[in-house]
Amino acid sequence: MLKDVMFLIVVFLANIVQGITGFAGTVLAMPPGIFLQGIDAAKMVLNILGILASLWIVFVSYKSINWDEVKKIIFFMIIGAALGMKLFTMLPLEFLLKIYAIFIILIALKGIFIKGEVKTPEWILIVVIILAGVIHGMFVSGGPLIMIYVAKKLKSKSSFRATLAVVWIVLNSYLAFSHYNQGFFTSENIKLLYLSILPFSLGMLIGNALHHKMSQASFLKISYILLSVSGIALIAK
Repeated sequence: MLKDVMFLIVVFLANIVQGITGFAGTVLAMPPGIFLQGIDAAKMVLNILGILASLWIVFVSYKSINWDEVKKIIFFMIIGAALGMKLFTMLPLEFLLKIYAIFIILIALKGIFIKGEVKTPEWILIVVIILAGVIHGMFVSGGPLIMIYVAKKLKSKSSFRATLAVVWIVLNSYLAFSHYNQGFFTSENIKLLYLSILPFSLGMLIGNALHHKMSQASFLKISYILLSVSGIALIAK
């Protein structure tokens, strides 16, 4: 019972972040979610909540969507996601969790300490999209990597958030179908999903309001700090 309550608190806090940025909620929630509920339950519940969060953002910000970038990102991320799901079934879970933890720590450190624009060839940006798909296929957490690409292409924070929301709807629906086939939609996991709807909704309401009032740069810095803490906790597990 205590673990369920703690998980719901994680969902609430993560979706405040998701409402503001459009990308960081699941990657923040996944490490503590794995601790509290196990990998299968965390992936299934957080993936469905990710779809709902993205539908919410698209509904309130549909005019800000960059459809050309949506099509490009989805094409390459689906390739990566298919590879990521395959790797997840082939490699040991403990090994994957350590790699995942190191990945989110490195992304967090980059966000905290590396400032300014770095000129990047287009082919490297394509590789970044594919790698984001690989991470998303394994842990429903490709947001930090795809942020590197989107931040270079879209300068408006509303376009940034709305465009990513469409991407997550498509990719997470693809993952949800895979999770269903893998048997993740158990009665216990569905019950946990239902319990998560209220804290999810409250978090998104607060996050959406803050999106229009606070500096995205300031909140991203906080998100990166939380990411690094989550990654360190996962390594120490």
